[in-house]
Amino acid sequence: MDPVPPGREHETAVLVSALDDACAGHGGAVLVAGEAGIGKSTLLGALLDAAERRGVPALLGRASADLGTPAFWPWTRLLGSPAARGRGLDPAVLDLGAVPETTDARARFRAVADAADALAAAAGDGLVVAVEDVHAADDASLALLRHVAREVVAPRGPALLLVATTREPVPDGLDAEVPTVLHLGRLGRDTVRELLRRRDGADPDDAAVDVLLRVSAGHPLHLRELLRAADVREPAVAPLVQRRVAALTGAARELVATAAVAGDEVERDLLTGHGDTALAEVLATGLLAEDPRDAGRVRWSHALVRAACRDALPAARRLAEHRRLADALPTTRAGEVAGHRLAAADTPAGRAAAAAACRVAAEAAAARRAPDEAADWYRRAVGVTDDPVARAEVRLARAEALLRADRVVDALDEAGGVLDVAEAEHRPDLAAAAAVVVRGIGPDVTASRIGGLVRRARTLLGAEDSARHARVLAQEAMVVAAGGRLAEATEVSARALAMADRHEDDPGGVDAVLHALHARHEVCGGPELVAERLAVGRRTIALGEAAGRPEALVWGHVWRIEDAFELGAVDVVDAATEALGAVADQVGGTLARWHELRARAARAHLVGRFDDAFALARRFRDLGRRSQDPMADAMYEGFVGLLHRDLGTLAAWRPDQEMIARSRSLPIFWATGGVAFLHRGDEEFARTLYDELRPLLFAVPHGARWRALVCCGSELAAAFGDSEVLRVALDDMRPHTALRCDSSTGCPGPVARFAAVAAGHLDERDEAVRLADQAVTSDRRLGAMPGLARSGLELGRALALRGGTGDRDRARGVLEESLRTARRLALRPTEREASALLAELTGLGPGAGALTARERETVALVATGLANRDVAARLVISERTVESHVRNALAKLGLQNRTQLAAWAADARP
Repeated sequence: MDPVPPGREHETAVLVSALDDACAGHGGAVLVAGEAGIGKSTLLGALLDAAERRGVPALLGRASADLGTPAFWPWTRLLGSPAARGRGLDPAVLDLGAVPETTDARARFRAVADAADALAAAAGDGLVVAVEDVHAADDASLALLRHVAREVVAPRGPALLLVATTREPVPDGLDAEVPTVLHLGRLGRDTVRELLRRRDGADPDDAAVDVLLRVSAGHPLHLRELLRAADVREPAVAPLVQRRVAALTGAARELVATAAVAGDEVERDLLTGHGDTALAEVLATGLLAEDPRDAGRVRWSHALVRAACRDALPAARRLAEHRRLADALPTTRAGEVAGHRLAAADTPAGRAAAAAACRVAAEAAAARRAPDEAADWYRRAVGVTDDPVARAEVRLARAEALLRADRVVDALDEAGGVLDVAEAEHRPDLAAAAAVVVRGIGPDVTASRIGGLVRRARTLLGAEDSARHARVLAQEAMVVAAGGRLAEATEVSARALAMADRHEDDPGGVDAVLHALHARHEVCGGPELVAERLAVGRRTIALGEAAGRPEALVWGHVWRIEDAFELGAVDVVDAATEALGAVADQVGGTLARWHELRARAARAHLVGRFDDAFALARRFRDLGRRSQDPMADAMYEGFVGLLHRDLGTLAAWRPDQEMIARSRSLPIFWATGGVAFLHRGDEEFARTLYDELRPLLFAVPHGARWRALVCCGSELAAAFGDSEVLRVALDDMRPHTALRCDSSTGCPGPVARFAAVAAGHLDERDEAVRLADQAVTSDRRLGAMPGLARSGLELGRALALRGGTGDRDRARGVLEESLRTARRLALRPTEREASALLAELTGLGPGAGALTARERETVALVATGLANRDVAARLVISERTVESHVRNALAKLGLQNRTQLAAWAADARP
């Protein structure tokens, strides 16, 4: 190959310069774009030759549009090459079936990240990674391409040059993500002249140049074929290629036919029946080429050459080749087999064979955790399945694949079609399966559609008492709960669980019980049913252990953690967190570990280990991002917002604006976000959120969000002086003040504290003291030191407000403890409020809160004119200790001497 392809001098220089930069430690990414046959592969070949001359290893993979090409195909080929294995790379990194993740999307994202990391680590002092024909690549391959591109152009990125070629238009705006894009145009007169000169060994005349340029229009592949041909007037590539084929021997033509049907890259084993001589003859013509990186394959010189050969075959011959290849390929290559069976599906028997092959390909794709690919194969199977019931069964399988691909609306469309058949054929089994295929109840439109499926299925099921009917009832309970009818949902979920229990030992019985338990936990989210939810979690864990269902173990432990936080049962929280960590160790994946880290972060927050809480929060945020969980950032921002609020550092809290926009319509954000922005000082936005929340606070459903909505809502109502809402909220909280607002999203404290604040604002002074006392007791029992400081502050405030006998003295003691805790944990807002309130109670005014109790007593006596000896006698301490207290007080108050101290004390008294 020419070191510099004629007409591509500039483009070659750009690529070689990028190669030199990569070898110098400055990685880069280049996209080469242009029409088919424009010379992208030729240009890339020049770069690979330049890399070889410099001793820089190069890895090459090609995407293929052939039906049956699996996900990550170009990368699998690239990573499986001898050069890649020599760098310690392995295509197994892209085996999604081996990735321990709970969802296919997370598995794919993790594989992409791991493969990109592996390539970066293998770059060493320089590496070229080239991917051809990315316009034909699957979504997974494009995702990895984008990920690697971002890695190599990042500061301090690997010494890796990524080059991709694509036809135009460039797929999905890829050119915007790659810093250098080379758009290849057609060749000009000077280049055509040079090509003729190289062919003939002499300078061509102008007429010959004009003819070639006019006929080819400067298209490089057309030029190449014309330069091979005797007739330079042929205006298209295909006839030129077909003439070359016609000149071959019969055996060679047969081999060309097989290769044209087989694919862009062809295994030599598929061609051995035609003989080595025939293969050598075809290779000599340049129609096929050796693959220097895989001795077991040959490849077409260009996709357009292959297309010309394939299109020239009679239909009967193409069908025969497809059947022969389908029979010859191993069953492990299910996608390729299915592609050939589909191409030969011209008879009822052929359609049946194609349908069966498509189902096998879909199952293989699902096992590789490629749900979109599985859904496509099921779609093709539907197209060649004639029996309506069998077609409905395939559509049901497709709905499951679509759901795994997060295409919920498409899955519901398939489920609706299955129910149409179930009703027409009176098949309650199909109806029940279709009604529960989408198990997550999302937005109103989704809940409405699932509700319609459930009603139709229940009509067919009638009075049937079965495991499948129990699952439909569980689905109905979740739909009803999504509509806000919690009492009805609770009753339906109880019926579902009772029915599932009767059929636990039947086929599908375990799934029915787990589905019913999930529904029961979901609809019993109110404060009255927390004990039952704990029991549901225990049973789910037991069933998961007995049936070997790790997903049941994960959810069972997660539920127990959340419910134990609510009850203040930290021993259960700790035990469930350890158990969840063990599950994460056993099954891998991010879901269990993400929940475990969130629980540990919340536990650290509960007891005031803020550094640990921040560190764990960053870990669960990064893990969530790695698994592409859309809630990861929202959960992180909400959690660290609570930490910053306690520490008084909300000015450093910078929540992502896109996350806020996504959450803007959610009542839970109105409540929790309103409190966060209020304490951050953005009172106007907090008031806007509260105004949206306020109508809901008059009748908050007793579901999973009850605590957050009522407690945060009451705090906002107190801040904005809304006595009407405070009265409703206090009445709602009063029966449940033994519970806590804590969860794995953070630990705001006991419900009793929020109720105490509401009672204080409503001037229910005795009730405020009682509730604040209850809050202090709860926090003290758990060792919840940040909560204890805050609850102590509220108790001191309530006692001071009541002002009964002994209340002020007790308030001072409570506030002093709160102040000490706040200072030790750097809880600045609590420290400021406790200091100010304590100053009011001691009569020493502003600044007195900075003094310890003994320092305040000392200052008060010094201000009366007593000498140190007399002060020491009064307080039963040594004179040296009095001197120390005076010295500390002067330093804290910024004063110089005892006279100023006495004056300050006199001015501070009310």
